Amino acid sequence: MSRLKRGIAGDESVWWANTQRMFKAYLKAAEMVSHGASADEFSVVWCREKGVVRVEIELKRRLLADLGLDRVGAVSDAALLSVFKDQTELLRRVDRSDAPDLLASLPARYRMTCAAWLAGQDVRSMMAHGTFWRHAKVLREYGVDIAQARNVEAFPLKVRVIELKPLAVPDWYEPLMRRA
Repeated sequence: MSRLKRGIAGDESVWWANTQRMFKAYLKAAEMVSHGASADEFSVVWCREKGVVRVEIELKRRLLADLGLDRVGAVSDAALLSVFKDQTELLRRVDRSDAPDLLASLPARYRMTCAAWLAGQDVRSMMAHGTFWRHAKVLREYGVDIAQARNVEAFPLKVRVIELKPLAVPDWYEPLMRRA
């Protein structure tokens, strides 16, 4: 598989792409507001309170052909659901609830750098150029890329497990659909 490019759009959207696919995730409430909904609209407030994140997968022509979905007749709801589950499998299998704390797993000399980056600090300005890139190389082996700016918001608690599940249609949504 080719190397993934990544990007961000504001504080609420991220994407990763290569020659076969594009994976996008964004905060649904913020996206609704950016498309004209009022920030205090019931559905926007509901999405914000529930922490709704929308995930989209775009498949490029080459991958569609590899999956046998390059003809309209081959596309079905079942096929799309199968592809979505396959493409988002990583989100469901990551469970670090019983893994040791990331900082504790690092060699001691890199812990402060990682902790500062996790807190959103500009670690590049805290050390010499060569030291920064040496730390970046080691931390990348642990899944931490300090070369990428970190946009964080402090929360008062540490989240160990986030449950990912499809969002059910809320009870209040059906009557709205019938009125339209």
